[in-house]
Amino acid sequence: MASESGPLETAVEPAHIGLAELDAEGCFISANSTYLSMLGLQSTDLLGRHWRSTVHLDDRARVEEAYRAARSEGRGCVEIRAVRNNARIVYQALTVTGNLDAQGAFVGYSCRRHAISDYMGNQEALMLAVESAPNGLLMLNSSGVIQFANRAVENIFGYTRQELIGRTVETLLPDRFRARHQHQRKAFSSDESRKAIAGRDLSGLRKDGAEVPVQVQLNRIETDMGDLILCTVIDIAERIKHQKQLELAKQAAEAANRAKSDFLARMSHEIRTPMNLIMGMNALLLESPLNGRQRQHVEISYRNVRRLLRLINGILDLSKVEAGMLTLSSVAFDLHHVLEDCAATISTAVEKKGLQLEVSIHPEAGRFWIGDSERLQQVLLNLIGNSVKFTEKGKITVEVEQETGEHGEKGLRFAVTDTGCGIPADSATMIFDAFQQVDGAMNRPYEGTGLGLTIARTIVGLMGGKIWVDAKAGPGTRLVFTAFFPEGTENAVAATKLATAEAMVSVEAGTRVLVVEDNPENVILLQAYLENLPVVLDFASNGVQAIDRRRFGSHDLILMDIQMPVMDGYAATREIRAWEKEQCAPRVPIVALTAHALTGASVESLEAGCDGHLTKPVDQRVLIEAIAKFAKRPAQPNAAIPNSIVARRPAFLANRRVDLAKMRNAAAAGDFSVLQTIAHNWKGTGVGYGFPEITRLGTEIELAAKAADGDSLPALIEQVALCLAGTAPITIAD
Repeated sequence: MASESGPLETAVEPAHIGLAELDAEGCFISANSTYLSMLGLQSTDLLGRHWRSTVHLDDRARVEEAYRAARSEGRGCVEIRAVRNNARIVYQALTVTGNLDAQGAFVGYSCRRHAISDYMGNQEALMLAVESAPNGLLMLNSSGVIQFANRAVENIFGYTRQELIGRTVETLLPDRFRARHQHQRKAFSSDESRKAIAGRDLSGLRKDGAEVPVQVQLNRIETDMGDLILCTVIDIAERIKHQKQLELAKQAAEAANRAKSDFLARMSHEIRTPMNLIMGMNALLLESPLNGRQRQHVEISYRNVRRLLRLINGILDLSKVEAGMLTLSSVAFDLHHVLEDCAATISTAVEKKGLQLEVSIHPEAGRFWIGDSERLQQVLLNLIGNSVKFTEKGKITVEVEQETGEHGEKGLRFAVTDTGCGIPADSATMIFDAFQQVDGAMNRPYEGTGLGLTIARTIVGLMGGKIWVDAKAGPGTRLVFTAFFPEGTENAVAATKLATAEAMVSVEAGTRVLVVEDNPENVILLQAYLENLPVVLDFASNGVQAIDRRRFGSHDLILMDIQMPVMDGYAATREIRAWEKEQCAPRVPIVALTAHALTGASVESLEAGCDGHLTKPVDQRVLIEAIAKFAKRPAQPNAAIPNSIVARRPAFLANRRVDLAKMRNAAAAGDFSVLQTIAHNWKGTGVGYGFPEITRLGTEIELAAKAADGDSLPALIEQVALCLAGTAPITIAD
């Protein structure tokens, strides 16, 4: 074919296909203009030259193979890098056809080229992306044989790609995983419906024998030559390292939390033990004849010890919050009584600062509910107490409205508003975090731990509600919270009151109590607490002695300290329960009496076999009620009262006459809190001294004071006066 244009050249020119003829030796004898243009040559530069001069040195062997195929088989194809006359490399597809004469003898070659630089450029870009990918990429055939591996695979496993191509992928797995992986791979290859397997964490095997954690993902690729599997390999060593660091950090945090809990438990016990004595002795002093100045000093001491106890209880409540073990009771209550109790409790602090406290209940707000009125009161007292603390003048308003929840549940909305210093907008959320206060400086004018609102938020959450700072025009703060309860009835509340009053029974004469306590001072306090009761006390100073007393003695109740030398209270209780079961002996009630007050302490007591759990410092009233509740001694109305108690009756009656004057003053001032406190003491001690009428009147006055029933109180107080004056007979159980 000459270089001049012919019919064939004219036909292929628009397709940009280069055509050339070569002799049997592979030298050019003709070429069209496209062929010449593709090489940047003139016909005089190309004709007579061997094809090797137009092909990149590294591709000549493959082109040689194509020419041999054309001579022997009639045709050969290959992609090459052609060398233009300016030394520039271009990509071309080459097709070589063998030419025969009329007799079938080989006479030369026909050569066709077309440019594929754009295609090869895209392919190079793709390969560059594959090579620079941070994750390993393996191409496998259906038998799991590696066809291709990128640079990341070399980096992860330490093999060169030449070492991997032709080997099965199980080469990259430790021996213990190979059989299982091969089974899974074959199952994936045979199940054509599965197109991919999500990432799985495996252990890979490096060339040097070291194991490396990897994540593997498989994708099926369908081609004309059959299915191929693209295996993506991600080195997760850093992720595993990070996870281990997180796990170690978690373990360290848990260890620190356990250490904190242990510290709180120890400190709680160590603090509560002396506080139990201080509070108890103060309470006993207040029961004794004191002059005005002495009583003032003791009351100040007692009030501040109780304040310290509230701070400790706040920290312990926080530990319950953190452990998720703060729980609520479910008892019928009267909303009006809850608010009246709050007002009575806070009245002294309000009056001391010259403030006004107003309580407003919307007519539609339900009155009777079923829930934890004590915890509700705790939230209200915290909010009102904060308002008193941060308000120098003006008033505090408590508003209660009906509230309906998102799902139609009924509840209440409480708003506590004051005219105090207010809360900055940027602190409105922070104040609900533990230990956080708007003013955290050491010289701040207000005291407190910053725990109250944190605990309040948790309680409100358990009640299904929310708490927040509401925007308020003008000075002061407005805190709002919602709470949701089942509705109750007046009858249910009355039944609850009756059950509570009946539970406050007196300790029966002759009740035998074993006190297990290693601290001599606590023994003295308990003796003083119980000396006015018709009980017989026995003592043990450790768990071993307690077991002996139980085996060889006769008791109606055991008060068991927990932390003691030789044997602790938990172990002693378990031993006693085991002995009772073995001997078929009656089960003597055991009440834990301990300074352990952290979350879980009462649960441990019950699990050990205790029937109840009292936390030091224990109130005298609570202790007496526990003895009455758990001793379960049959009533003995005619039992003799010890002479020691009879000898104390004059002093007892003299103190009750002092109480009478206090009652009258409190009733005139409308101070129901003082009335409630005095009456409660009467209720718990009257029968013990042989004066059941005093116990009866104390019970009725306490209930009236709780209900703020100002109409009933004067008549009840006059009954007290008649009783003490001897006009009404005093029944004495001798």
